[in-house]
Amino acid sequence: MPVPEVNFFVIVLTIQAKTGGNLSEALNNLSNVLRDRKRMQGKIRAMSSEAKASAAIIGSLPPAVMLLVYITSPDYMTTLFTERAGNVMLICSGLWMSLGVFVMKKMINFKF
Repeated sequence: MPVPEVNFFVIVLTIQAKTGGNLSEALNNLSNVLRDRKRMQGKIRAMSSEAKASAAIIGSLPPAVMLLVYITSPDYMTTLFTERAGNVMLICSGLWMSLGVFVMKKMINFKF
C-alpha cells in the first residue's frame, strides 16, 4: 500500500519477526511515532495557512492601492495606461508581482 504508516507497520513487523522481542513495545513505539508525525503535520498546516494568509494580503495590496488611487485621482493613473513608459512600468511590475507570488508559493508549500 502506498500509505507511509502501513509501510512503517510492515517494517516493524518484519524486524520483529527476524529479531524477536516484545511485540507490544515495538507497536507502542510505532504508535508514538505515528502520533508525533500527525501532530507535526498539524503544526505544518497551521504555519503554512498563516503564511498563505499573509501572502494573500501582501499580494493583494498593490492592486488594491492602485485601484484606490485610480478611483480617487484618475488623472494621476492615466499616465500608466496612455504613455509607453507607463505601459513598460505596468508590465515590469506585473512580472515582479508574478515572480514574488511564485517564490512565496514555493516557500509555503511543504511536502510531508
